Amino acid sequence: MEGVIQGFDPDRVRELARHLDQVAGSMAPMHRRLTQILQAAAADVAPQNVSTSPELDPVLSTLQLPGGAPLPLPQVSGTTDFPVELLPPSMSAGALAAGPMPGSVDPFLRQTAADIRARCDRLEQVVRAAPASAALDAGNLLGALVDLGAIPKPDAGEEAVAKWWAGLTPAQREQYLYLKPEVLETLKGLPPDVLEQAGRLAYFKVVPYKTSSQESAGSTKLIIGIFELGEGFAFRTEQMNDGTYRVTMIDNGQAGVKVKEEGLTLGVGVKFEYGDTWVFKNKAEADKLQDDIEEAFLLRMQEKTPDMNPMGFASWRLAEVLERLPEPKLKISTVGAEMNAEIGSAPATGGIKFSSNLSTINSTIDPRRPSVTESRDFVVEGSVTRGKGMKADVGTVLNGTIQVVRDKNNPDPDTNITAVRLIRTVEGKLNGSFGGEIDGKVLGASGSYKTGPTRAQVVTVNVPIGAAPEEQAAAREWTRTPPAAALANPGVPAGPPAPDADPFTRLAHRRGQVSAVAYEGNASELKVGGKVTIEGIPFGFEATAGNKEDHVVGRQYLGAPDPKTGERTFVPIE
Repeated sequence: MEGVIQGFDPDRVRELARHLDQVAGSMAPMHRRLTQILQAAAADVAPQNVSTSPELDPVLSTLQLPGGAPLPLPQVSGTTDFPVELLPPSMSAGALAAGPMPGSVDPFLRQTAADIRARCDRLEQVVRAAPASAALDAGNLLGALVDLGAIPKPDAGEEAVAKWWAGLTPAQREQYLYLKPEVLETLKGLPPDVLEQAGRLAYFKVVPYKTSSQESAGSTKLIIGIFELGEGFAFRTEQMNDGTYRVTMIDNGQAGVKVKEEGLTLGVGVKFEYGDTWVFKNKAEADKLQDDIEEAFLLRMQEKTPDMNPMGFASWRLAEVLERLPEPKLKISTVGAEMNAEIGSAPATGGIKFSSNLSTINSTIDPRRPSVTESRDFVVEGSVTRGKGMKADVGTVLNGTIQVVRDKNNPDPDTNITAVRLIRTVEGKLNGSFGGEIDGKVLGASGSYKTGPTRAQVVTVNVPIGAAPEEQAAAREWTRTPPAAALANPGVPAGPPAPDADPFTRLAHRRGQVSAVAYEGNASELKVGGKVTIEGIPFGFEATAGNKEDHVVGRQYLGAPDPKTGERTFVPIE
């Protein structure tokens, strides 16, 4: 994809806009200086005329300030004495620009420059979204800037839609078709070939992704000798690109062994995680659910402590809160294993963690077609910490996931695959942290706080699988023995597949929906702990609380294969 326009350089046109802004900036000062000169001359030669030029006469009579009444200036033929010193000192460039002199050109030039930039931006948007084989006319596109929000509503009626489309120029139609295909495909009244092309383009553009998220989490850990037992929770709210909100509650537990010896720390563990996700159409509903979930969590903690549950009040209240919670749309269960190692040597400590997880995700987001997803992923997290009390932590997390989505209404594993997804997340973190540790032979305590920015890049390849036997067989074969590199770097089907490519790779190129979304955010974590040693065996407790938020800063999707070359390129989502 990406059409090409010959003989046109948007950068040079933008340079013209920059020059217009510079010229505009000199207009108002020139206007102001000319006005001052004429006013001074009028005071010197009164009652004679300073000038007989009709162009200068307005300056010598009134000056129309924006939003105000005409301001009288010295009259050359009358007896009015209006010293220059009495003029408002606030005659800014903006005020003088409203007058009849060269300063009035200022807003015109600035608006022209802004319009040039907007038209160049639109031209480049269309070029990126159009197939390389599309014949685009730069001149017509520059002169046909349209309001992308002015498309008729789906219920506008076929006649109204047909009339609207017929009234557009070819260049205007190109803008709507390449930049808003997902809207055009919902309209009745468009020509069949336009609907077909819009549907094909929209298919690749509409890829679900989150636009922002907030998460709070906490965990506790009990340490007995080299053994560790822990449990935790997390609340997460995400806004999706379709405007919906998702609220997720997660419970997790872990058990493991950690050994420390002369600067080297080794750990092995298993973990379990259960999550419920609710989907809402607006933020108010999502906030209400999260309030209920947080209340239910606190009540459950009270229920576990008899002193905090007098006469069973917490239990009674918990049942009432749980009863009003709606049924979650996603239910997730995960089991995983992890290994980690830290090597401490001045002035830095290096660490690395490996983990692998198997998850089952039951979805009723589409109640007519419930699904179950089998997910396997791995995580590699590397970090380096420098300093003692005040520390700098630099880390990178690589997460790779392969998911197989199956139709829950169809129990036959040979025919029920509906999609295969490959997801890669690369997250970078830079934390500043401080803390302290009191470590005696019998008693010890520690605490730390860290916070810092995060950056993440998420690439998702979603390959829908049809009911045809050959497609089901292709998906089964590929997921049974996926390439070793598929987890670390899922292949983005940008170029035409090789002649000997497997059937799944061909499906991914022809049908795969791909998004690449960048996020920025911030994360913080507070950790406190204590330990006591009894007869040489350490007993410890550790509690952690954290918050994380992020928002999208860049998003692209992989466009449709070019009809002639088969190439696919990433297109920014505007």
